[in-house]
Amino acid sequence: MPNYQQTKTKRRMSSYIPLRLEDYDISAKNGFLPSEPPLQRLSDPYYEPWERIMDRFNQYLLAHHIRRLVREMPVLDTSKLTSQAEFQRAFTILSFIAHAFVWGRNGAASEPASEFLPPSVSIPWVSTAEYLQLNPVVCCAAVCHWNWQILDPNAKDPMDIDNLGTLYTFSGSMDESWFYLVTTAMEAKSARGINAILDAIIGVEEDNHSRVTRALNEIAHSLRDANHLLERMYERCDPYVFYWKIREFLAGWENMAEAGLPYGVLYEGVDDQDTFSLDNWQSLIRRFRKYAGGSAAQTPLLQAFDIALGIKHYPTGEKGLQSSVEDARSRLHRSGVSEPPTANSYLVRMRDYMPGGHRRFLEDLASTCRIREYVLLACSDAFLHAADEKDKRVVMRQAYNECVGLMKSFRDKHIMIVTRYIIAQAKSSPPSLVSSVAPVSSHIIPRSVHEQSLTHSSSTHPPGGRLGGDSLPADPTMYPQTNNSHASLTSSSSDSVNQKNTRLARKVDEGAVVRGTGGTDAIQFLKQVRNETANTKI
Repeated sequence: MPNYQQTKTKRRMSSYIPLRLEDYDISAKNGFLPSEPPLQRLSDPYYEPWERIMDRFNQYLLAHHIRRLVREMPVLDTSKLTSQAEFQRAFTILSFIAHAFVWGRNGAASEPASEFLPPSVSIPWVSTAEYLQLNPVVCCAAVCHWNWQILDPNAKDPMDIDNLGTLYTFSGSMDESWFYLVTTAMEAKSARGINAILDAIIGVEEDNHSRVTRALNEIAHSLRDANHLLERMYERCDPYVFYWKIREFLAGWENMAEAGLPYGVLYEGVDDQDTFSLDNWQSLIRRFRKYAGGSAAQTPLLQAFDIALGIKHYPTGEKGLQSSVEDARSRLHRSGVSEPPTANSYLVRMRDYMPGGHRRFLEDLASTCRIREYVLLACSDAFLHAADEKDKRVVMRQAYNECVGLMKSFRDKHIMIVTRYIIAQAKSSPPSLVSSVAPVSSHIIPRSVHEQSLTHSSSTHPPGGRLGGDSLPADPTMYPQTNNSHASLTSSSSDSVNQKNTRLARKVDEGAVVRGTGGTDAIQFLKQVRNETANTKI
């Protein structure tokens, strides 16, 4: 069979240029975390209106003051932010404020989620997101990458999980802090593996079996650390607290009709400049943004390991091409080293929720990393069952398979956590069994239009106002999934009817799909990703 050096000439690539982590805002010491702890305050007094809210964030959220404070807050210009660290802090605190506004309440238990985000948050949030090159919504970077502090700088391992604390949480609970810190510590511990990936790529280019094997062993070390940290999730994060008290704030506004956001969220002052005449209210609704919420799929770490090991993921419900070693090798012989790129649109789309440098790293890594192909071409069929540990090719294959096995183990643990923390809780009794939906106001709708909404059929409902929850009624013609039998429009009077709880933290009907905060069918997606990982073993 041809060796790697012969086969790689079939690639249509320029000369190999080693990737440098610093070109992608990646730390050799902390991986995808900043090299230094995130800022704990913006130094310019101009930003004190933001900082004062964060000084008592949990108290304000508990007392239902967030929406009032946000409406009173001035619109601040981001031009006074002077460094990457300041932009990261600004994005993080605006993310907490924005999600507290959308998912929080003014006080009434009946108040729905807000479909409108005031300019005081939306304008600077979009601006900081554009600078950092990611979507303006809570994401893994906001709550895990840029939301930590070191408790004892002189500790033997400053980045050990037991020496880390969070800067902010929505609930003020230890459970939420621990939930974020498991990921933060995982990112730090896996810096070793990210460096090893680059070393393995060099080993492949040199056709050096020993170097590739050493790098794979380093990757395995990082994956063992990641598995161990994931197992520790149960220590200090209670499933009940996570599902009923924390998870809702991490949700985005995509596929969230059942949680009260059928259209998404309108970023006022950004997307509505020419639409508030409401002559065509459907045109206004099309300006609403739909983003997934915080998701483990948004960490570049797991995607980097997938790419490095050649683990391919395909659209949910579809079987991929990576079905056997023989098929993979046959494709390599026909087309050279390159295999089909990652095709799971959700995973690729989640890269838009990563900082721009990290996203570019994954793209460039995918175009240069050929570790799996190298191992496939180095091992003939006879080596697939060989146990001669003296042969470098056998040792390399074993090291590769250990990494794949550890990735599969990680996916198994993740499924167990989702089952316990989300699926089981969604089928249990909620803290309160009765909830009601707030009445719809008409104060931003022309009177004639509002009167029509009370007399016409449901298919012609114009949008409602922004009283309390700032929400629009669902239009069943545009969003059929929101046309629930229990949903109804009311006038702006104080009358309301008892309704099923439409917020994200709720008991689901038997057999209903339980969605993750990213908006996907959580278990179906994760099981397919796990199975695709297992099928990568050589």
